[in-house]
Order: sequence, then C-alpha cells, then structure tokens
Amino acid sequence: MAEEMEKNPMDLNGDGKVTLGEKVQYYAGKAGEKVEEAAKKVYEGVKEDAKDALADAKEFAGKAGEKAKEFAGKAGEKAKEFADKAADKAKDIYAEAKETVSDAADKAKAKIDELKEKKA
Repeated sequence: MAEEMEKNPMDLNGDGKVTLGEKVQYYAGKAGEKVEEAAKKVYEGVKEDAKDALADAKEFAGKAGEKAKEFAGKAGEKAKEFADKAADKAKDIYAEAKETVSDAADKAKAKIDELKEKKA
C-alpha cells in the first residue's frame, strides 16, 4: 500500500484497533489535560489577584499608618492642650485657695487680736 494509514491517537497500544477501554483512557487523559490547563489558569489568575491584593494591602496599610500618625499627633495636641488647660485651672484654683487661706488667716489673726484686746 502506497498510502500509509494515519495512526489514530486513541489507539494507545498501537495494535491498529481502538477499543472502548482505549477510548475511555484517551478521553480521560484529554480531560486531565484540560483540568490541568484550567488549574494553571486559575493559579495564574489567583497569583495575579494575590499580587494585586498584596499591593492594595500595602497601600492601605501605608494609609492606615499615616492616619494613625495623624490621629496620634492630634491626640497629642489635644492632650497637650488639655494638660495646659488643666495646669491653668490648677494655678487658678491654687491662687484662689491661697487667697482664701490668706484671708482666713488674716481674719483669724484679727479675731485673735480682738479677743486679746477684750481680755486686756
């Protein structure tokens, strides 16, 4: 024969006949290849998505850090402002108390002097 018969890819054992078992094995192999291709595509997609997610996470982490610093700075300013106000208020209270104590001491001294004069 001048014509060569083309080998059927489903003839897995090369005997020239394709059995039902060979067909099942052939199609199972093809299905496996397709599953591998799909898995590879999913993996590549996931890998890219993971890279994107990581980049986004890094960006958001940076922004969160900046905001945290900003809030800490504001909190620090507010805390300092509060501390300054508290210190001012404490000074006022101390001055009032000092004045009150001084007045009370003066009144007490005056009363003592008055009592001394009455006794004498």
